[in-house]
Amino acid sequence: MKLKENAPFSITELWSIKTKYKFNCLCLNTLFRETGLNLAVGGEDGVIRVYDLTKEDGYKSPQLSLETKSGPVQAMKIEDITKFYHNDLVTVDSCGMMTVFCNRQILCRQSITDSCLNCLQIQKDKTGNLAIILSSDSGTVCGVLPSNVLWRINLNELKLNEVRSSALSVKCQLTVNLTDEHNQKSSYVLVSDSDCQMYVIHQGTVVMVIKTPSIITAMCSGNFVKSEKLPVTLTATSGSGSGEQVALGSDTGALFIFNNFSITEFANAQYPITSLSKLPFPDLEQDLLLCAGYFNELQIYLDGKLLDKFPTSDWINSMDTADIDGDGVQEAVIGCMDSTLHCIKFSPP
Repeated sequence: MKLKENAPFSITELWSIKTKYKFNCLCLNTLFRETGLNLAVGGEDGVIRVYDLTKEDGYKSPQLSLETKSGPVQAMKIEDITKFYHNDLVTVDSCGMMTVFCNRQILCRQSITDSCLNCLQIQKDKTGNLAIILSSDSGTVCGVLPSNVLWRINLNELKLNEVRSSALSVKCQLTVNLTDEHNQKSSYVLVSDSDCQMYVIHQGTVVMVIKTPSIITAMCSGNFVKSEKLPVTLTATSGSGSGEQVALGSDTGALFIFNNFSITEFANAQYPITSLSKLPFPDLEQDLLLCAGYFNELQIYLDGKLLDKFPTSDWINSMDTADIDGDGVQEAVIGCMDSTLHCIKFSPP
């Protein structure tokens, strides 16, 4: 499938399968070994199926199944959390449980909340320390390790939210390195709620609350828009090329850029957005922005313009990117609500 004439890309589907199970999330990385790419898919039945993408037909059936012994898996990350063996797998589910798998075994299970855990990120600070950042649909945000809880915030208990008649829920979150007005780079957690607010959290403390034009439902960081299209930057070093832009997707379909603690609209998908992902592309100044939501397609943006769409048989509920075929350019795997998985490649025509 080619993009519009004169556009420098084509999109090819490398493979697709229909699974026999329902799933909510997926991730791509090397898991429980030194090399080789795996696809992990988190099922409605609480089981994670792991595919070996180094094998020619490895995508056709899972080579490993891991049982969380809990509810539907809502989010997953692959990261070397324990430093024991190789990469570990961290999952959260609708029963409020976090499960950490190390070397194919359950290392620990923590009950974080009574409600559904719907967001999971791994935060890494300047010294290399890791924290697992979790959020729930009841408004809880916390930083944890496999052994203990580092900090916990309930958005409903913050002073600015005391007078509310209905409870807030977390819609999405992101861990990101941002540069402040003193030109210091620090690791922050961005959290959006169900009332058009975005919280900037540093070391377990809310340091800023920003009113957003609509409810933010998806976030990812990268370099998406030329700096001259954004408000004047605070410092000469921030902006283009710093990787500090955060793309925000909303329930209205509007796409925003969060840069230097201000929000600028730059595109509109027309329908509610549920997922955003960065895809770096060789020889391009800006990253591609992959956008999915309440529509039967994957939208691809470059510098605020819609390049093209990849049609799908149902709404996309999950996606991730990695260099699957080893050519130095990342591909995307997308999962749809009709239980199909698609691997797509972006390349020159």
